[in-house]
Amino acid sequence: MAVDGDLCLDISMLSEIMLGTLLFIGDSHSVGPFGQKLDAELRTLNVPVVMATSCGTIAANWYREGATTSCGYLERDADRTTRQGTTGPVPQFQSLLAKTKPTHVIVALATNYANFQSEDFIKQDMRRMAQDIVNSGAQCFWVGMPTSRKLADKHEKIDRLTRAAVGDLCTYFDSFPVTTYPATGGDGIHFYFPGGPAVAQNWAVKVFEAFTAE
Repeated sequence: MAVDGDLCLDISMLSEIMLGTLLFIGDSHSVGPFGQKLDAELRTLNVPVVMATSCGTIAANWYREGATTSCGYLERDADRTTRQGTTGPVPQFQSLLAKTKPTHVIVALATNYANFQSEDFIKQDMRRMAQDIVNSGAQCFWVGMPTSRKLADKHEKIDRLTRAAVGDLCTYFDSFPVTTYPATGGDGIHFYFPGGPAVAQNWAVKVFEAFTAE
């Protein structure tokens, strides 16, 4: 399944999909303005939301005992208790599923696969997490990588592999139509250039709209 970033939606469908806890996990984009905005939007639905984001991660990191990040993390519980910092452990995905018992899981893990050479590894790694979500009884919503400058030559590959890995298990959100990156400024990946946070926040709104339109 896939949704277009420019999808029109019917907010009246909210009551049909919001049945319990929402779990949102992601990488550095989710630690930053994209994730903070999406977390805020999800909490307007008045259901429990658990956010766990860790910079530099792919799905495998969320299964590896002792995995850590050294470039930033942001976690927020259903009661809004927040933990954030630069260096810290990557939450274990199976433990998160068991603890939160979500009805829906939003995954924003794609960008950090860009420099992996093995396409089979990329697909298997994503699919493992997607399958675990489905096996838990939750619905899966997977956010594709956004537009970048530094990784522009990897866009098609990661989009293709993400669709192949999770498309039959999750709703897939194509982030390219709703994100832009300038020819200069920023680090080429993250949305910290002038005007970048607004781009990331708009991306989050589009993801929220698509999620609530399911």
